[in-house]
Formats: sequence, structure tokens, C-alpha cells
Amino acid sequence: MRLVFVTRGFASVPGQSGNQEKDPPLKRPRGLHFTPTTCLYQIFTICSVALFLAALTLHSRRTYDVGTSEEAGNAGIHYGTFQAPSARVRPRFRYWLPDASVNASQVADDIREAGRVGSGGVELLGYYLYGNVQIFPGNYDLLQSDWTVNYFGSPAWNNLQTIVLQTAEEEGLVVDLALGPNQGAGVPAPSESDGLLWDLFFFEVSIPIGGTFDGVIPGWNSGPLVSASIGLVLNATATTIMLSHTSLEDITKSIDSSGHVRKKFPSNQIGMENRLFAYYLKHSHYPEVQAQDSVVTAVPQSPIKTYEQNGSWVVDHFSALGAQTVIDYWEKHLLDSSTMDLLKKVGIYVWEDSQEFFFLENTFWTPNLPKTFSANRGYSVNKYIPLLINTLASSTSSALYVTDEPDSGLSHIEDYRQTLTDLNVIYLQTLTSWAQESLGIEFSAQVGYNLHMDMLANIPYVHAPECETLAFNSDIDGYRQFAGPAHLAGKRIISSESGASFGQTYQQPIPDLLSGFKRSIAGGVNNFIVHGFSYTGNYGNTTWPGFTTFDYTFCEMHGRHLPGWDFYSDWLGWLSRNQWVAQTGIPKIDLVFWTKSTNYRQILPKYTSDDLLTAGFTYEYVSPDNFALPEAYVREGVLAPHRQQFKAMIIGTNEILTGFGVKKLFEYAVAGLPIIFYGGLPSKFHGHDPNGHASANATISRLILLSNVYITPPDVGLADTLAKIKVTPRTAVSGNGTWYTTWRSDCSTDYVFVFNVDQTFSSGFIKVETIGIPYIYDAWTGKATPILVYKQSSTHTIIPLQLAGSQSTILAFKYFGRKSKDLHVQADSYPDSILDIRSSSSSNALSILLTSASTSPIKLQLSTGKTTVLSPVRGLTPAFHLSNWNLTIESWTTPSDPFDVNPVAARSNLTTISDIQTLLPWNELSPSLETISGRGYYSTSFIWPPTPDLEVPAPQKVIFNKPRPTSNLGGAYLDLGAIIHTARVTVNGHVLPALDVVWARADISSYLQIGVNRVEVVVSTPLGNALRAIWDSVESSGKFAKSQMGAPWIAPYGLVGRVTIIPYEIVSVSG
Repeated sequence: MRLVFVTRGFASVPGQSGNQEKDPPLKRPRGLHFTPTTCLYQIFTICSVALFLAALTLHSRRTYDVGTSEEAGNAGIHYGTFQAPSARVRPRFRYWLPDASVNASQVADDIREAGRVGSGGVELLGYYLYGNVQIFPGNYDLLQSDWTVNYFGSPAWNNLQTIVLQTAEEEGLVVDLALGPNQGAGVPAPSESDGLLWDLFFFEVSIPIGGTFDGVIPGWNSGPLVSASIGLVLNATATTIMLSHTSLEDITKSIDSSGHVRKKFPSNQIGMENRLFAYYLKHSHYPEVQAQDSVVTAVPQSPIKTYEQNGSWVVDHFSALGAQTVIDYWEKHLLDSSTMDLLKKVGIYVWEDSQEFFFLENTFWTPNLPKTFSANRGYSVNKYIPLLINTLASSTSSALYVTDEPDSGLSHIEDYRQTLTDLNVIYLQTLTSWAQESLGIEFSAQVGYNLHMDMLANIPYVHAPECETLAFNSDIDGYRQFAGPAHLAGKRIISSESGASFGQTYQQPIPDLLSGFKRSIAGGVNNFIVHGFSYTGNYGNTTWPGFTTFDYTFCEMHGRHLPGWDFYSDWLGWLSRNQWVAQTGIPKIDLVFWTKSTNYRQILPKYTSDDLLTAGFTYEYVSPDNFALPEAYVREGVLAPHRQQFKAMIIGTNEILTGFGVKKLFEYAVAGLPIIFYGGLPSKFHGHDPNGHASANATISRLILLSNVYITPPDVGLADTLAKIKVTPRTAVSGNGTWYTTWRSDCSTDYVFVFNVDQTFSSGFIKVETIGIPYIYDAWTGKATPILVYKQSSTHTIIPLQLAGSQSTILAFKYFGRKSKDLHVQADSYPDSILDIRSSSSSNALSILLTSASTSPIKLQLSTGKTTVLSPVRGLTPAFHLSNWNLTIESWTTPSDPFDVNPVAARSNLTTISDIQTLLPWNELSPSLETISGRGYYSTSFIWPPTPDLEVPAPQKVIFNKPRPTSNLGGAYLDLGAIIHTARVTVNGHVLPALDVVWARADISSYLQIGVNRVEVVVSTPLGNALRAIWDSVESSGKFAKSQMGAPWIAPYGLVGRVTIIPYEIVSVSG
């Protein structure tokens, strides 16, 4: 990112130490709202009493300070500073333990390592071979220890859990605990416990037209009878069987105590045949971890004597009893007084993964579902159960039942799925209350997706809703769907299990990983659990580089065996600071889309046009179910004035309406919220409620008569419509790239995150709806420095930006501290010849950094009204490229005993290559390097000041590109371009601050010396190329990598492209 006109000084940041000038606060533009805080006293830590009273005079709304939370008990969260965020604010690793047999000392070392490289802690998860449920093809992973002894919740497991918590306390880290093994969806329990996941046995029998059924219904005594019903089959194909809707009849109450019923069918029916259906409640016995006597083992297993030793079962996710089953197991087996004390010190969340227990399920059920369905939907589900069987994507390929209704009976399926959504809330709320009230921590869960429920409806019911990069496919629109309800509910944290990618195990470049983080932040995510960090010690039948989850299918296995591990602090520091900003204050979002669905088996984009993005609009999605949230109201034409402050709502023509949603929509419109029906009025309603739908249609007829309600034809863009009704984005962008923005505000500062999603360089400007004094927050270095070129009106600030491909930056606009009258340049663009503008030692002067590209006069308009003209630069050495590189490659490969993974690797200086003129990937330097991974140590030298007649002593001779004589040299930048994985740079022995991997450059002026200057660059690589050579012998838990994935491809490694020195001279300009 190139944002010029910043000082080199370090500005005070909210939460940081540093002197602040006692200037009066700047007034925010009218119409910008503050948000309530849970404790007003926090404002006094930033503002004096006088300033606070002035703020209250200016704004009737209270303010929201750094660290406050809508969740009880979180008002005192310690954020640290932007430069040094606290452990709680930093990202954490998901930490996989194979089982409870692993070495406790190594576990403690792993936790310390996670902290050493800059993470905030770990999320502890007992992997237990992913439940060993045989999801992946090929042979089973072999049990490498006695799971009768080492089960989840065993004394051995509790010992490891205690060590993780104690080590975290010693190291100042934090810990999340998975609710159960594998994915946390279940725990050990008696196999017939009523708190386990339920399913339906289903049976049916055919009766001819005019025939009679007189006997015991099919399946009698298979389990508790849920429903018996009859229906006329009209026609059938290989995929669907159509039932006459009017023929459906619930006959459950006609069944006698022996299962007998007599039913005579009419002879005048027109159809194929009648069918009698019977459905019985059963446990699905869905294993969260297979019992050891059901799988292949590598070591003998002790006899199973108790339910605790008999694997784990997925619990009922649609009842309080399912949650209570988890709670009871924890309180009996995992929570002694010592653990409780440790949790209060270092615990953050108990956590559950995404709900993926659909592979072996036919129909989700729970004993209370019929009663809840009748109460919430207004009719009985019993006769419609045939429509619900086998509707899971993973169910059998049996033909599905439909009806002859216009929608084929879909409305009843929607009502069933909405009822599952309602019941899932009870499960989530039970765990949320327990975590907070009993444990003193919070509950985080990946809510709603992968199943047929309304994900958006249930997101508000956990403390910290979590999504993921894998299921969301790193799609920004998907994240916006997830973030909308969470923000509306006032969630401080929107988390993501981030970094998982198919087929990149041991091959994931750090820039790719970071790109996923940026896309997530652009979509509203503000907390990352990095996927993942495996136990790094020895484990049975496991070769170097160590225990590998998911059978080598999903990346990444972060840890000490990776060559880049020692350099992770650079990017983890960057991510921590982005989280610090993204967790500060509240978000502001321009627009909200209405969306209603009970099918989130896949997360698909909702709005695919780019017109809103091009204009600079931000937007999120909410379900009409979310309109019941306390903050979902309109004031002064703004929806959620204490949350996102939406300026307008958009409903697409294909959206699904609800009666409650339409009622609230009318309330919003009457209160002044602009509402746009995009592409025409929707005609579909959710569920079966004819009377409710008729009433809603009558409401819509009144709604569209209001002056702030608009209906657009399909060929008119939303951005054009918004412009016509004078709804503007808070962050309008103008440039030649695609920039996403997000906005956070606290009581003193507006923060804008800007991300160039394109892979190419772009430039332009951003027009921000704020008049605070602008700063740039450099997340790589932790420095906050004033921006010294911008244009400002009474309501907006315009700042020019240049961003490399996939680069992001953070702008901050502060209302306290720096004087608004500080000298700056007024402009919305700048020539490439200006490298930077900085504050001068004189309070009324600026230092302009000019390069040799300055060949014509440059006119600058200063904030004092003065215009100054800079003369072209004469005699300055042009930028030149470093060459004559020496490269020593340190190879990382398998130790002599591949089953001993205690060493990080077998490390050796494989080769040294001298006099490299063009920096190429290793595999292009020599074919022998195609299967080499590790670290590369590059070095070269150059002369400073650069003159054509000064030779560099061998072997550091540098070839210059015919530089001209230099005058007025102020210093130089070093520019490495884009980094393939990681890079650490030193100049004359001085380590440079962390460099942005997509545009790695830094001012090296303070490190330069007259004469020879030495540049050293250490790069690291993923392990893929090295593993390629030994792929056939790589195994984890007795399962070979080659059985799952092909060998890694040959990837480009090393320092690639041009490394450039950019000399500059300094010109002082006074105001």
C-alpha cells in the first residue's frame, strides 16, 4: 500500500500511552450516530469531564468505547494497544491433540510455541481421528493408543487439559475448549440417553383403490409411535411420488394399544393407490467418535466397561436436554474446582464446530417437535411427515414425496425447517447460559449452516457466532450474510475458523492465508481461529513432519516443523492489529438486504452485481426473524441507530416474505426508512399460512403507497436508484481497482479498513463521511501516523490511495488529540514522483520526499491557502535494482528416523549459488532444487551514496544501471515487491520492521552508511516440494498420504523478481 503524506512520528492511539494535546473535540457531521455503551465511565478514560459534557451537548446518543461488549461480564476486556494487542484480541490456533495418550511435556511446549510466535493462545480440540467415522476414502486411521483409557474426559484427557490451561496462565495466553471430541457436537453418554440425536424409523404399506387396511400398522414396536397417516398416490416417477393433498389424513389417534387400525378407502378415488405411513422415534446413534471396538486398531484395546469408554454420540441439537447432556458430562468428568479457577483466569469460550452430522441421518427430529410445530405454525405436522423423509442431501436416493399443491408441498417443508430453527435456539441458549452463569466464560458456535435451518435467525443466540473460510469459500458476500444478524444483536465478536483449504496441506503460502483473512474482515469478521496447529510430538505410525489431521486433505499444519514458523510473528502481529481495530467500537453499514431461507447447506452469494461495490456501498443481510431483536427499530429514517445505522433496506423480487417481516417492514417505512423493492415486488411467502399471507399482501398494498418506498424494474441498477433518492455511501471510492471497505467507530475515532480484492495494483481516492483528522494505522509495524494529504469539507474527507494487489490498509479519523489546523496538503491525487510527505521538525513545515521521476514542476495546495511549486529534481540517482546475489539454501527434510519427529527437521546447507543476476524461483535456478523446501539466505551489497566510479569490494560487487551523480540525497527505500511466503530483511545488521508480504518495502535511510551497504534477506518456504520427494512413505496414524492426495505440485520458492533501491531527496515546504 502506498499512502503518501504521513509523518515518521508515532501518534497516540486510543488505549496507548502517549501525550495528547488538549484541543477541543472536532464536531462529527450531523446525522452520524453514536452507540450506547454498557458503562459510560469509560469515556472519561479518553476525554476530560468538560469534553464529555460537550459531546453530550452535541449528540443525544451515548458513546461506545474500546473494550465494551453487549455480552454480560465483558465490559472490562483488556484490549492492549494497537501496537501490542492483548492475548484476548490476538488470533488463536485451533490446537489438535490426536487423543489423550500424547506426551504432556510436548503439549506444554506446543502452547508456549503458539505464544512465542505471536498468537493469543489456542482452541483445544481432541481430534480423535476426526471421529474415525470413515468420511475420507481408503482405509481407516488406525488407533494408536488404548482409547478405553484415553477417551475424552478420561483422567488422561483431564491432565492434558489442565496442562494447557496452566501453561496458558504462565505464558499470558488464553484458551477455548471444545465441548466434545472431534467437532464438539457430542460427548460420551449412555447409548439410549434421551439427550442424544433423534431420527425417525419409517414404514409404509400400499392399499389398492377401494381397498381396506385392517391390521397392525407396519413397523409396530420399532419405537415410540410419532405419527400414522394415509394418502392417495396420484402418480410416481423414479424421483418423486405425488400425493393428493386433500387425501392426507392423520390417523395416529385411531391406532389402538396393540397397533391395530381398520381403514376403508373410497372406491371412487382417481389415482394409483393409497398408502399408509407409520413413523417411529429412534436414536440415530450418530457417532461423534466411533467406539474402539468398531474400528481397526494398531494397539490392543482394554475391554469397554462403562459408557464413558464407549466413544461419543452426537447430542440432540433441538432440545434443552441435548445441551444438558453435554453439561452433565462436563460437570461430572471435566470440571473440578482447579479447572474452574483456571477457566476463569484464561478461558474465553467453550465452543462447538459446524453441524456436520447429516451423513448418516434421514430426518432430524426431537420428541417435542410435533408440539412446537403445532404451537408455532398453527397446524399439525403429522400428516405431512412423508414430505420430510429423505430430504437431507446425504439421505438415501429413495423417491421423495410431494403433494399436488401449487408449491408441491414445499411450504410444509419450510415450516418443518423453521421449527428446527426454533428448537435449535433452545439448545444454543441452554449452552450460552451455562457457559456464562456456571463457568464464567462464554459460548461460541458455528451456527446454523450445513443444515436446513435459518442460519441468520439463530446467530444472535450465542455469545460469539463463528463462521469459516472453507464452508463459506472465502466469499465476502457469505460473510456479510453471517455478520448482519450478529452486528444487529450487538455481538462484540464474529469469529472465523480460518485458513482451511482443500488440497493445500503443507503447501499454503502465507500471502494466500492472509488474503483469506482480508476477505473475512471485508465481510465483517473480526476474530480468527487459525486452522490449525497439530500436536508436534511423536505419535504412533506417524512420520515427519508429524501428526496430520484430515488425512492430508485440508491445510494447514502450522507448527515448529514448518520452515516459516520462526517468522510467523510478522503476520500474526499484522493480524492481531487488524483484529484490534475490527473489535473496536461498533460497525457502520450503509445498506441491509432482506433474506429469508431455511436452507444453508451451502453458503451462496445473494447479491452478485458489482454496482454497489463500485460505488463504495457497504451492505449486510438480515432475516426478517432478526426484526424481533431489541435494536431492530428505526429512528430518524435509520434502521438500527445504535448498531449498523442502515440507511436503506433492499428486498429482491425473488425473496421470500413472512407475515411478521412485512408487518415490521411497514413500521420501518412509516418511521422513514427508505425501502427498495429491487426488480419488482416479491410474491413468495414462507411456510403455510394462507390467512397470514393475505393479511401481509394487504399490508404491502399500503406499504408501496408511501413516498419512501420504491419499486425498481430489473434493468435499473441499485446504485443508480440509491443515487436518485440521495442515499450515499459512507466510503465512496473512485479508482481503477475493486476496493472493499469496513467501518468501525468508538467515541473518539472512526476506523476504515480498505482492501483491494484485485490481484493487480490500483490507485484512486476514497471519500469518507467523516471529518476527523486522518491517520494511517500500519498493522505490520504497529505505527499510527498522521496523513498529510487530504481534502476535507464540512462532512467528508477525501484521501488518495495506492494499493498493491490483495493489499489492505487501515485509515483512522480521530476527533481528539491532534490539532485540526496542522499543516497538510489539500489534494485527492499525487504524482508518482512524490514518495512521501512528512511532518518537519518545524511545526509549520512539511518535508517532501521526491524521487528522480520528478521531471516537471509539481504544484501543491497547502491547508493554509498557500500554493507552492516544487521544481523538478536534478541529479538524483534513479531507482536501481540489486543484483550479484549470493544464495545459501538450508534444506529441511525428514530425519534419519522418519518416525522420530522431535527434531524440527533434518537441516543442512544444501548449496550456495553465487552471482545471481536475476532472482528466479529455486526450481528455475536448478532442476535439482525442485524437491527442496526450507530457508533461503540471500545477500548482496550496494554503494551509498551511489556513484558510478565507486567499486564494491569482491565478492559483493554490484552492477548499477548507469546511475547519475547524486545531490541532496535524503535517503532511500528498499522495495522487494511481493513475497512468496515469508521474508525477514536486514540492512547492515539492522532487522527491518515486518514487511507487507504483498508489497514489501521500507525506508532504510536510518540504516544506511557511507560506502558498502549489505542487504540480507531470509526467506522460508512451505514443505510441499520436500514432501513431494518422499510422498509415498509419508503417513499419519498409519494412513498414507498417497492414499488420499496426489503428491504436492512443484511450487515456486525463494526471493523472486526485482529488489529495488529508490533514492529520494527531501524538500522542505513551509506553510
